[in-house]
Amino acid sequence: MGDVLNPPTVLLISYHFHPSNAIGGRRPTALARFLASKGVRVLVVSAFAGAQVEAGSELLPGVIAIPVKQPRRVLIDAAVLLKQSMFGEKRQAPSAGAVRAPSALRRALSRARRLFFRCLYFIDDQKRWGWRAARAAQRAGKRFQARLVVASAPPNTLLLSGALAARWLRVPYIADMRDPWTDAINYAHPERRMELRLLRLLEAWTLRSATAITSTGATVTKLLAARYPDTREKLHLVRNGFDEEIQQAPASTGGRLVMLFAGDLYFGRDPFPLLEALEHLLHQPGIDPSRISLTFMGSVEEYGGRSLREWLRGKRAAAVVQIRPNVPQWEVTEAVAGSTLLLNIAQQQHLSVPAKTYEHLASGREILLICEHDCETAQVVAGISGINQVDPRTPGALKDALLELYRRHVLEGRLRAPSKEEALRFSRSVANERFWAVLSAVVQFDELPGRATLVPRVDP
Repeated sequence: MGDVLNPPTVLLISYHFHPSNAIGGRRPTALARFLASKGVRVLVVSAFAGAQVEAGSELLPGVIAIPVKQPRRVLIDAAVLLKQSMFGEKRQAPSAGAVRAPSALRRALSRARRLFFRCLYFIDDQKRWGWRAARAAQRAGKRFQARLVVASAPPNTLLLSGALAARWLRVPYIADMRDPWTDAINYAHPERRMELRLLRLLEAWTLRSATAITSTGATVTKLLAARYPDTREKLHLVRNGFDEEIQQAPASTGGRLVMLFAGDLYFGRDPFPLLEALEHLLHQPGIDPSRISLTFMGSVEEYGGRSLREWLRGKRAAAVVQIRPNVPQWEVTEAVAGSTLLLNIAQQQHLSVPAKTYEHLASGREILLICEHDCETAQVVAGISGINQVDPRTPGALKDALLELYRRHVLEGRLRAPSKEEALRFSRSVANERFWAVLSAVVQFDELPGRATLVPRVDP
């Protein structure tokens, strides 16, 4: 597979990468380490979270850094400031005698504002950075004689960056879709038909430019195969995975139900059904609230404009619920070790599997997964012991689940956790081996240093 002086080279484009702590950087960082362990030199084009990384430096053994700085976003920053000053939610009350714009005018201005920002954020807000990344990839690829380009998205601009860089270098290209692209828009905003048409054109061009396409979701893979039948043989399912060592489940809960949610309450992570079920539990006879705790840790102050603290005011749940801001990773690790139940809140995410789904499998803790029965996450974990999947649309399901968890954790002092064998199927090493199979089918590195032989097709 080449020699030390001139090993075969893969060019990896990823906005997030070590030393960034972003979840989006874990998959590409683990892949780069894995490829390096195979004797492949990896050039990483990334923003590196703005860290001072020297170009051409060995970021990790066998991994060369190609940093691309974030360009100044003058137009976007100015537009955001204008939006905050003119259309901010917190407006001062009009002074006496002030003339307010007619409601029709206000609606027109609001529509114009939404249209402006939709145009500005078309694809995403990293278009200029993506163009710079493509050019940087081209230069580095020529210098190091890269034989393959891999682009990992989101941001989805990077899929275009990878396709362009591979075309300029005349090498194969693998598009790694960690999240759905146009299907996410179609699911969340079906009314954006014109935007969707334009994005579908870009998606089609990008995927048809790729020699292989990897996706973390089976549902998305099927949707892409149906929409672009000519890419069917290029599509491969490579799920995410956990990087940590599998932890041993505690022998006893100590007679406590200690629940933990660590993460952000963004769209589709509605905590209020859980809080309502908890309030119901605390009103039941024989329940000891001193043996129950629920901690929200991260960006968790509100969801959908509703404050969690305001909701808790005057309720029994206020005594057992703790809301904490973002904390260092070591504090999260300590909180997981002190918990008996981990919460995975994933409503309205039919196409994606949250990264914490895999991390929880290695935690040695029982898991309460709140999501619809027909979503991808529920399908992935179906049949795994220690995972209590509850559809919040089912009346009384969450209340019954909490009562059962209280019975086992508090009254019986035991918990259920996924077995080591069940968890190992979702380790990062399994995902990386699958990546290696796809990469090896696209470009076969032979015994001559720096040489590669293209394989004309990829088996499904």
